[in-house]
Amino acid sequence: MSIQRWAQLVLQGLLLLAAQAAAAGSASPAPPQPDGQSFERRRWTQADGAPNMANALAQTADGMLWVSSAQGLYSFDGMRFRRANKVYGQPLQSSNISFIYKFADALAVGYYFGGLSVFTPRGATHHVAGRGFPHGTVQGITSDKDGMLYASTTSGVAMQQGAQWILLGQDVLPRGVPGWIRHDRAGRLWVRIDRDYYVRPSGATRFERLAVAEGTRTTWRPDGLFVLPRGENLQQLDVQPVPPATPLDQPDLFQSPPLPGPHGTQWSSRSDGLVRLARGADGKLHVAELFASSEQRDVLINRITIDREDNLWILTPGGIERFRRHRMQRMAGPPNAFFWLARRGLGDELWLGASNAPLQRVRADGSREATAIVSPNALLRLSDDQVWLGTRDALWEFNGKRQQRWDLPPGLGKVSEVQALAAEGGRLLVSITRSGLWIFEHGAWRQDTRLQGQKDAVPTAMLTDSRGTTWIGLTHSRLARLDAGVAQLLPASAGLQVGNVLSLAELDGKLLVGGDLGVTWLAQGKAHALRLRQVENLQRITGMVQDRQGSLWLHSNDGLHRIEGAALARFWRDPAQPLEAELFNFEDGLSGMAAPVRPLPSLALAHNGRLYYATMTETGWLDPAAIARNPRAPSVLLQSLRSAEREYAAQDGLVLPQHTSAIELAFTATALSVPERVRLKFRLDGVDPDWREAGPERRAQYTNLAPGSYRFRVIAANEDGVWNNEGAQFSFRIQPALWQTTGFRLACALAALVAAAQLYRWRVAVIQRRAEQHAALRLEATLQERSRIARSLHDNLLQAVQALLLRFHLVEQKLVQQPELQHMVGSALDYAATLVASTRDEVMELRRAAGADELFETLRQAAEQTLPGAGQRLSCTVSGRPRHLRPEAAVELGSVLREAVCNSVRHAGARHIAVRLAYGADTLLAEVDDDGVGLDPAVAQHGRDGHWGITGMRERTGRLGGQIEISAGAQGGTVVRLAIPAPQAYA
Repeated sequence: MSIQRWAQLVLQGLLLLAAQAAAAGSASPAPPQPDGQSFERRRWTQADGAPNMANALAQTADGMLWVSSAQGLYSFDGMRFRRANKVYGQPLQSSNISFIYKFADALAVGYYFGGLSVFTPRGATHHVAGRGFPHGTVQGITSDKDGMLYASTTSGVAMQQGAQWILLGQDVLPRGVPGWIRHDRAGRLWVRIDRDYYVRPSGATRFERLAVAEGTRTTWRPDGLFVLPRGENLQQLDVQPVPPATPLDQPDLFQSPPLPGPHGTQWSSRSDGLVRLARGADGKLHVAELFASSEQRDVLINRITIDREDNLWILTPGGIERFRRHRMQRMAGPPNAFFWLARRGLGDELWLGASNAPLQRVRADGSREATAIVSPNALLRLSDDQVWLGTRDALWEFNGKRQQRWDLPPGLGKVSEVQALAAEGGRLLVSITRSGLWIFEHGAWRQDTRLQGQKDAVPTAMLTDSRGTTWIGLTHSRLARLDAGVAQLLPASAGLQVGNVLSLAELDGKLLVGGDLGVTWLAQGKAHALRLRQVENLQRITGMVQDRQGSLWLHSNDGLHRIEGAALARFWRDPAQPLEAELFNFEDGLSGMAAPVRPLPSLALAHNGRLYYATMTETGWLDPAAIARNPRAPSVLLQSLRSAEREYAAQDGLVLPQHTSAIELAFTATALSVPERVRLKFRLDGVDPDWREAGPERRAQYTNLAPGSYRFRVIAANEDGVWNNEGAQFSFRIQPALWQTTGFRLACALAALVAAAQLYRWRVAVIQRRAEQHAALRLEATLQERSRIARSLHDNLLQAVQALLLRFHLVEQKLVQQPELQHMVGSALDYAATLVASTRDEVMELRRAAGADELFETLRQAAEQTLPGAGQRLSCTVSGRPRHLRPEAAVELGSVLREAVCNSVRHAGARHIAVRLAYGADTLLAEVDDDGVGLDPAVAQHGRDGHWGITGMRERTGRLGGQIEISAGAQGGTVVRLAIPAPQAYA
């Protein structure tokens, strides 16, 4: 690698570091930290939406942070500042806010030019200047342990008693403008007037003055008033003697006495920035962290508060700042050290090294020893008392208390350095940049030829597993297994797609391969990619370690990923499923990323279970067994509902006007530690089948909503997955338009039913008319056809037969001499004459419609022909007004009744057969009832095989559109009933 390229990469790393430090608000490099803590600094200015020159801040019970200024009152949920004109839904009396104060579940708001409002979730109380409340701008507000409210204005100090306010200390307090007013932990009331301080002990009625020397810097704390005289140390000011305060190291550098912060910390300001203090071994308060400020005014502390998640909030003229304790504990190092390495060393020691910095040996008690070894690149621990270390220009062996150095092989040049180490049998494998793989044995170097012929044959990572197999990681997704005399590359069919191999690790006998493109588990010659649910693509895995709790830690460009043991076990069973993982990044105190140039070891597990990390710019540690968690679930707040016309407060029972179909709901969760990791889920009952994940905008939009009642619900979880499952909810209703009401819909449904009924009746009438017209046309066609047949029979057949008869009569007259032959011819002529008469009768029958008498006579003749004398068994009756039958109806009806009568005579042996014909207005009814032996129901329904009588009866009736029923009679025998619609029966 050329010097120019090296310088370019270093410059890129430095620029990346600067960008990450600016984004995370990282602290500037600081002296060693006596308490082992580190804090993140985050600042919001007017460019971020914060109010300019804020004068007070407070956090209400719902977790919302409120900030006041002359610009107005602002709320802050961790994500964005919002100018507020209401508190708990109640309007402010003015936008010119001078002071705010939180007590119990209330927020007190004081105004410039007079007046004070107290807001609670139940309502608001307004105290107007001149009407029971003292005149002038509100300078301060406080309350005692009994909840009694006090206020200082430019006209005096007052205490609330019911609806009235009583001025205090008029006999003691001097004329002047009261400044701040406070109660300390002992219940004493403190007042500042001009440059003087006054205190009223708990239960007393008079104030006592406390003298403060000129030029003394003062700070009020919850435990009293503290002063820092010039050239002297910190003192507590009181009317009674008090023990001396903890002294400051170099007190002249401080601009204010220390203020108490979260987690037992103390904070102060200096000319170069804000500082966090910690007690040192000498009993003094030393600077543990310095948060530099570029402008002098930015170090002036106006107000300070600690939120419910133990974050410190400070108001300065430059903006609003939050200080949050990191989960990662950073370790101090030289400010010019880069490219850090972290590895277990001898015994319980942890070894830390960086480019251009000496190797440091961190002992179990936390003490450090700097060595003369500079720029370590690779470390191999073979046992508690044997460690190999590779640097830019040498190889080191540590064996107990003995250490020895060897130069790298001669002739390599200055740009060659150790990149990776592994043990194979009793010899050491050394990867040297630009040179390849070497074997170091018995103090001698020789080139390892097993990678000869390979392109870019310099190993980037090496590991000898528990079975004694040595694995070599190379660039471009190449992995090789070293055997005697040969290096076997993993074939492309294995599917190893990790890019350049950067790290190798063995977990419970399983080999993990980390590289530029992620992590892969190599099992039986097959690569299984490890995928995380929360991360689209893992990049640059430079470290892999399993902690004592069984969790797998991965160091990537994004930070440290923690995969719990249970999830890891699921991965071994089913590698295709993505895994849940927890990310620790710059928000947790991890600054920078692993070195981009050299694959330096970036994760190590110490003997005490701590996980040490190394990035390009720093090292630090995290205890996986004692990760600082946020146990407080976020509060969920419903903010507004917006339609196309206006915005509404999200209050239960909200009624939206008709025609509302599209809405937008705004909500938030008050988690101020890591608001970027807060998860919110929402659901609109009746619309959403399940919970939906909210995005960073914290809004939900719905369209095409129908009128009706709805309930909207939101739940949230903090950065550690602690859920507020109760969340917040409210119901609202969209009023229907007239055409959307239930009554209107019922009326429409009824009208539709009536219309459908009318349409049905009209359709039936149309079908009936068409049927009648069709029947009339069919009847007309039948009559015409019958007339044609009659004419044809009369004009052709009968005339021809008549002529034939005349000829035979002539023949008969000529057979006088043959009497026997003449008699035969005469008989034939008589039969022919009868046939002619019968045919003429049939012709006449075609031209007219049959009546009931003819029908009954036909039935008697049919009975006689079936059994002589059976005609006397029939009794025929008629009811109703007789009407002429349609010819086809008469024929079909006669055929059916004739079949029924013949069956009664032939098969049933009936002695009496009753035939009834009923002319109805709508239906022609016919019935044949006998007293015979009866009929099997199955035969009555389907007939007998090979017999078509009953089948024919049903078919003839069906052609007329009628119905036939064959069943047993009431007194035995069989009854045949027919019903034929009037339009098909009557002429």
